[in-house]
Amino acid sequence: MRCKVKSNVAKQALVFVFVLMLMLLVGCGRRNTTTMPAEPAVNNESVSMIEPAESSEADIIIGRQNGERFEDVIILEGMEETVRYEHVRNGMIGFEMDYDYESFVRFSEPESECFISIYDDAQKPENYLEIVHSNEAAESVADTIAEDLSKEYDITRTEMTLDHAGSCVKISASEDKNTHGTADMIYVVYIIPRDNGCLIAKESMYFEASEGFGRRFNYMVNTIR
Repeated sequence: MRCKVKSNVAKQALVFVFVLMLMLLVGCGRRNTTTMPAEPAVNNESVSMIEPAESSEADIIIGRQNGERFEDVIILEGMEETVRYEHVRNGMIGFEMDYDYESFVRFSEPESECFISIYDDAQKPENYLEIVHSNEAAESVADTIAEDLSKEYDITRTEMTLDHAGSCVKISASEDKNTHGTADMIYVVYIIPRDNGCLIAKESMYFEASEGFGRRFNYMVNTIR
């Protein structure tokens, strides 16, 4: 009889210990689950909205400040040359461009920009790039310039596209009308249509300097926007 009682007591004790351990385990599990920080929900919409947009080269160029200087590489007489440029803006004319400030001196007026060779007399320049605005339509201006240059030159008139300013009319005057040979002074004029008229970019240079100045002018004109 005593043995059976002792056996029952032992069994009850084991059951009690088992239940106690089970309760402890459940309690630990509850503590672990309640103390774990919840992961923040990802809002796919908000993530996509803050992704930076890719910047194109054109956007970077537009962002240049007036007077900002930088370097670029051009091809001159078949060789690469590092050129130092300055970004300029003229609010009155309504345009901006880059010019080679080591080769030219800038003369700025409210209604014109002129870039004269550092070797020229600024009062009587011969190698220069001048930019002005006209209220007349581009085609009308091109006709007038072509007629004027045709008095002394055999001219060529073509349509071309500038990188940032779009389509334009290019008039080249390099052949003497009387001799049909290359003239001492040559001119290249770009007439760029605008909503309120046109821009006129005129290159003037000696024939002997046309490879050097001509190439530099062409790169500069191609930055007009």
